[in-house]
Amino acid sequence: MLSLCERVPRFLNFKSEISNLKLKGENISKQLHGWIESLKNSKIKGIKFLNNKEREKIAHDKQFEEFDAQMAEFRRQHLEMLEKRQQDTASARATAELAEDVLAASIRISGE
Repeated sequence: MLSLCERVPRFLNFKSEISNLKLKGENISKQLHGWIESLKNSKIKGIKFLNNKEREKIAHDKQFEEFDAQMAEFRRQHLEMLEKRQQDTASARATAELAEDVLAASIRISGE
């Protein structure tokens, strides 16, 4: 319809507005197509099958997925903390050994 209006002499003054509307219409069409494909690929069989039990199952599955993601994040953070603690412990041991070596060397030097 907008393409037809674009060619009518009466609407020549509105060419840029018509072009903008056509672009918005194309974007909306693409979004709707994406939603349709998303629904086709979902577990929902159709509106007549979407009863309270099915809605509860979908909500439960969503909560489980969120919990699973939270647990994965918790495990990642915990692993980072353990690795940092291990590095800090190794660094502290190396510092203590260095301090012992310096102390032993200073005792030897002062004893000579």
